[in-house]
Amino acid sequence: MSMEPDKSPVELHAHLHGIMQEWLARPLRDLFDDLDDRLFNLAERSRAASQQQLYFDALRSLRLARADLETRFLQSADQSLHPLRENDEYTPLRGALTLLEKDEQEETMQLEVQAQHVSRAAAPALTALLARLSALAQQPPPKDPLTSAISPRGLSRAFRAALDEININVEIRLIAVGLFGVHLIPVAEPLYADLNACLREAGVLPDLPDTATEFVARVQAPSPQRIPRPVPTDTQVKKPEPARTHVLAPDGNDERIDELQRLVSFNRRERSHPSLTQESSAGPQAHGPVLDREVLDQALDELWTFDEDPLAFKGKLLAKSRALAKSEHAQLSSDDEDVIDMIGLLFTRIRTDLELPSAMRKLLARLHVPFLRTALREPELLHGNKHPARELLDQLGATAVGWCDASDPAGDVLKQVALTVEQLAAHREGVQSIEYSHALNALHLQQDTAQRRAELAESRTIDTVIGRERLELARNRVSALIQQRLRSREPLPWVRQLLRGPWAHHLALLWLRHSENSQEFIKALAFIDELLWVDDCNNQPTDPDPARLEHAREALPLLLRQGLEGVTQYDSEIESLVQRLEALLEAQATGEEPPEFAYETDPSLLQADIATHWQDAPLENQPDAAMLEQAPRPELRALQPDTWFEFRRSPTSEGERARLCWTSPYSGRYLFVSRNGSRTRELSPHELADSLESGMARVLDDSRLLERNLRALISQLRQATEGLELTGSLGT
Repeated sequence: MSMEPDKSPVELHAHLHGIMQEWLARPLRDLFDDLDDRLFNLAERSRAASQQQLYFDALRSLRLARADLETRFLQSADQSLHPLRENDEYTPLRGALTLLEKDEQEETMQLEVQAQHVSRAAAPALTALLARLSALAQQPPPKDPLTSAISPRGLSRAFRAALDEININVEIRLIAVGLFGVHLIPVAEPLYADLNACLREAGVLPDLPDTATEFVARVQAPSPQRIPRPVPTDTQVKKPEPARTHVLAPDGNDERIDELQRLVSFNRRERSHPSLTQESSAGPQAHGPVLDREVLDQALDELWTFDEDPLAFKGKLLAKSRALAKSEHAQLSSDDEDVIDMIGLLFTRIRTDLELPSAMRKLLARLHVPFLRTALREPELLHGNKHPARELLDQLGATAVGWCDASDPAGDVLKQVALTVEQLAAHREGVQSIEYSHALNALHLQQDTAQRRAELAESRTIDTVIGRERLELARNRVSALIQQRLRSREPLPWVRQLLRGPWAHHLALLWLRHSENSQEFIKALAFIDELLWVDDCNNQPTDPDPARLEHAREALPLLLRQGLEGVTQYDSEIESLVQRLEALLEAQATGEEPPEFAYETDPSLLQADIATHWQDAPLENQPDAAMLEQAPRPELRALQPDTWFEFRRSPTSEGERARLCWTSPYSGRYLFVSRNGSRTRELSPHELADSLESGMARVLDDSRLLERNLRALISQLRQATEGLELTGSLGT
């Protein structure tokens, strides 16, 4: 190992600490800022006073302890740069009972899911980094890089250890742990690349292959005060690709628009229907000159702030145009009148479209005037197979369908849509065109970024629910298997506590890791059968098999020790249980009375009993017999992922919109997420059916905005046309 003469190992470590702080400090601050915002929003939205107080108490505690938490975590991260400390065992601060509790298992599984992908991607860089750090300290590298202190799992342990210093509810801990996965774990890969580059430049194993160091060139460190260092030529920053222009595709609405125009023209010719035209300029009494497009454009210039009923706009436009043309009897051409009527009908539908939230309906209705203005100037808007204005309206409609106050508490999306609409609806003089393409590209750019974040959050939400459901399923199955064996036996109290406590946790972990049909799980069940046989052997009318008993004395303590290493935290506890088992086996083999502890209640084992941890699991969220007899609604069987719903707490409350993203293969429950990908609710089929029947939930039509409203208008006008034809035939 060569070293630059002007940089000692101490100075190099100081430089590494600086890099570590640069990468972790800002995401850590963002994490606590995000946590602060989420707790405040949860407290504001909570209807129960006790729950609201819980959130505010946690918010207060975290604000008071924030500086200490950040310092403690960053210190732990700094220590991970020293291989001498790599083999230190992580020992959470817990009470006398050290079995992994339900809450801790959920935290562990959530962090494991979050860290798994990053750990795989960063494995080459992490291995190279640990090799260089070990060479720098002249120590052997850790045996398992993926569980070392500087690994994603190690950093997760450090964060959980920091949280142990404050007393907060498990729900708050899970929120904090989830945000750690969002803000800190993704930083690991570029952090390793930056540290590797620093060590390589300093001459620490410079020839060590490290494919991941290229990542440092593509990601900027989060600190603006970072001192730039030269990067090797093969890792220079690549110039970003220019923003791509959105390519329009035919939307399939050209035939619908032609049909709508035919129906509008027919209805206007047959009668002057107030709900359709308000005021027709073409009639027997209209003999004035035809208004040209320039006059209409000037009138639209003066009416650009119009935001009333779209069907009333035609009369105002006609009056303003006649005033500008100084012709009291001027009239619209039939083509222009068709366009004005169609656009008016379309935005009347949008203004009352119940598939859109009320706030979004009002915003989209503001596009009436710019949409009409463009339709008059550019016939292809209505008669072509595609147009940026049509695409933009559809995109805004898609954004609106999934929007609600709950998913956008700060109003960012609403402001974004409002800004886009107001830019298009702004006053324009003369022949200046409306930049729909520019607005569409900007909207796509913003939505692409938001969609990537939402997809990532949704994936994590699903992974978390899958982990929780698999854990619940494992507990239910293990509990049933143990109860099945204990139902016909009366073992000693200590044996019962051992099997229903530590050994049940061991079985649950085996079920999750290896499945029920694995040799490991079958072997663990055989331990139960053999221990129950030994416990009952002295109560049998015949003498027990001495060879089998001797084999049990040798095998059972070893199996117990090996099994509990995965679910307990201290070797002393394992040894205590093994010694007690050996004493019990010795007494059974010699025919002596079992030791006194075998008849006593062990507080630690009692606290770990499945009756304490898993008592509600088998019955949780299960429908009663009456519900099971009822067949689910047919529409539930046909539900597809990505279906949007609107839920209400009461008939008068504001609706909360959520998308069905996943149906559990374990419980059949439906998982709903917001447009941000965060979990909103989980419902069983019967709960969802009840909500639909009571009107507290409804399925939203999330088809394209133009297509949906054109279909409705065509259906409405066809009915009106049939009525007119029937009236005409009766008159004849």
